Amino acid sequence: MYKLKVNRDKCIACGMCALECNALHEDSTGKVEVVGEGIISDSQVAKVRNIVELCPENALSLTEEFVDMSAKISELKSKMKTPLKFTPPATDEYEFSMDDRDRYAEDLYRGSSLSVSDEYEFDYKSSSSAQSAGERAFRDEIYSQAEALAQQVIVMYEQRKMNRVARYAETSGNYKYGVHQRLIKNLRGFVNELESYTGKKISLPSDFFTFRTRDTEYINNRQETSNDWLADSIKNHLESASEFYSCVKTDKTSEYVTVSSWFGSDKEKLVYKYAYYIDGDKLKRFYRHVARATWKAGKYTKKFCERELDAFHKAIEQEWLGKIDYLLRQTGVEGIKKNWNGEYQL
Repeated sequence: MYKLKVNRDKCIACGMCALECNALHEDSTGKVEVVGEGIISDSQVAKVRNIVELCPENALSLTEEFVDMSAKISELKSKMKTPLKFTPPATDEYEFSMDDRDRYAEDLYRGSSLSVSDEYEFDYKSSSSAQSAGERAFRDEIYSQAEALAQQVIVMYEQRKMNRVARYAETSGNYKYGVHQRLIKNLRGFVNELESYTGKKISLPSDFFTFRTRDTEYINNRQETSNDWLADSIKNHLESASEFYSCVKTDKTSEYVTVSSWFGSDKEKLVYKYAYYIDGDKLKRFYRHVARATWKAGKYTKKFCERELDAFHKAIEQEWLGKIDYLLRQTGVEGIKKNWNGEYQL
């Protein structure tokens, strides 16, 4: 029996050997690593030795070793029956924190297209009438969009945090995708070792190295109803529009106008006019409060992600055990038992 080894310091990630040898696997950097223990059966030695010799950097080596086949098979079967161990991301990777709240508020302010009508098109006879008009404009054209702004906050949160953890995406750094890749690598190692120890080619279904468990019904159902719960929650946590009227400012201008008279020549009269405008710096407080209200309404997120991951772990464990059961039965031994509900158990 032979053992294949890789010197990763020499590997240049050309990928040619991994294409030709199922005992090798590319990691996320493109460098190859041995699948399982790198056991090569006698029937595979000639092909693998040729692959070793063709490596341009001499990063591969093949050595003959004594292997107690029965002991190795027994050890492998025991390892295959070991329950899965998951290491979920730390909660700060997906928690909606106060720091996030402040960052999202700033992003809302910078990216928002909300504005009131061009206030300088309107002339008012008094400061109070201009102030009242400005308050109405703020209330009707900005404050009324609080729910839409809250939705933007939730979208930013999902894209930056929750989707890396609770949503499946085939990208580096996505937790669920990482779990899939780890389990697929382990499965390939088991298959490679079994074939090497027994000298037999295992017949596998075409989708054996594919995990169907991705997003559970829990997260899909919850996000489909996000608009409803958010709208109600925002109303409960958002202060009234009057709390933000300080962002409405008024300007006073004056000009001389000509006044005609029936009893004499026209006269010049000094007239005062008033207009309102929205103070951008003061408006930031409103955006911060929307983000704060969303944060308060969305405190479910930490618990939500934990529940989603728990559901995902339970679902993928059942799928994993089904695949292990298949491999064990391929070796001619008893597989993994099922409980009364049809779920696999160790």
